[in-house]
Amino acid sequence: MVSIDNHSNTSAINGEKTFEKTNKRFNNLPIDFEDLFEADRPTLGRNIDVVVYRALILSIINRLGFNSLSKLYHAGVDFGKNFGVKSIDDMIYCFKRLGIGIPKLVSNNPIKLQVYECIFCSGLPNIGEPVCHFERGMIAGCLNSIL
Repeated sequence: MVSIDNHSNTSAINGEKTFEKTNKRFNNLPIDFEDLFEADRPTLGRNIDVVVYRALILSIINRLGFNSLSKLYHAGVDFGKNFGVKSIDDMIYCFKRLGIGIPKLVSNNPIKLQVYECIFCSGLPNIGEPVCHFERGMIAGCLNSIL
């Protein structure tokens, strides 16, 4: 469970500190980034099936049309910047804990990551090009905040 500690400006997953609060709002919606971590779903819980996530991403791509992949990538960058992670190890932990994927640091210079069990592409046919644009953006946003 992710929770927010309003006194220390941090959030936690099952009691472990993970994110710094940013108080960033989404466009004109009266929702702050930290509001995303609160889920009042006592029966269904926090998790959804990857099919729902994949259908959402593909619907967004279809609806946005021109430049949709770039827009999705940059949305991921914005989201990643707001994760509030302080190190690559924090980012890896958060990605695993939230079920986004299992990143493995392949190289430090330059930084290269391999993501296993990606929420979007694991099990999809290999089409010869990247399809995880939002997830790549999330990694870039996290790294932008860390480095």
